[in-house]
Amino acid sequence: MKLEEIRKSMNFRELGGYESADGRKVVSGQFYRSGCLADLNEEELEYVRSLGIRHVFDFRSEYESETVPDPDIGAENHHLNALVDRQGNQVQFDPKSIEKASAQDNAGDFLEMMYGGLPFCEAYKQMFGVIKAHETPILFHCSAGKDRTGIAAVLILLMLGVDEETALDDYDLTNEYRAEQIGRFFEKMAPVIQNDPEMKQKMQAFEGVLRSSAELSLARIKERYPNYPSYFEDVQGMDEKELIDLRNYYLR
Repeated sequence: MKLEEIRKSMNFRELGGYESADGRKVVSGQFYRSGCLADLNEEELEYVRSLGIRHVFDFRSEYESETVPDPDIGAENHHLNALVDRQGNQVQFDPKSIEKASAQDNAGDFLEMMYGGLPFCEAYKQMFGVIKAHETPILFHCSAGKDRTGIAAVLILLMLGVDEETALDDYDLTNEYRAEQIGRFFEKMAPVIQNDPEMKQKMQAFEGVLRSSAELSLARIKERYPNYPSYFEDVQGMDEKELIDLRNYYLR
């Protein structure tokens, strides 16, 4: 089996091959991203176990992880909820918790809280700690591999010097990989959205992604820091020398 033979609905892919600003490319086989691992079939699971993955970062909430546990792929598992509310409390991502978090978010809607906070979450810090230690390959995922996973992928690519638009293009690929789920969702919601194109655009985020959501995450970084290296140094603990060393290690 090959990576591209995993069902696209799994949103399982890697970051290898993207070109950095200096012309080098991200080494393949180091950074894998996915939807829920429990959805892998036996053949796919056997293949994933053959990749030599050393760490799995599960960015789902405890509710999600306990409801649908990860299968064992022979790696060290890190269950790290990437989503917290403005008070720093973990959001369990079950329907009631999401509704409660939205209601308590006086500064904006739930999406603002989610995407504005992700670049600064503790879960990503721990992931970057493993990357700094060169303890790859790693696999990171959430439930659909689109939001929490997608922003993590964007940040890894930016850390490696890949330009912003290319990193956002990787984020957008979820809409290609999850086209079947998106199509089914829109069929179900047709009575609601048929006369409201704006509503359809907003509801894309239920099963797919909106580029504007990732742009919001990056905007929050830019509000606090003059550039991405400053963000990586202050939030992820990577000074200029470490960034250079990491790029020398993960780019060819």
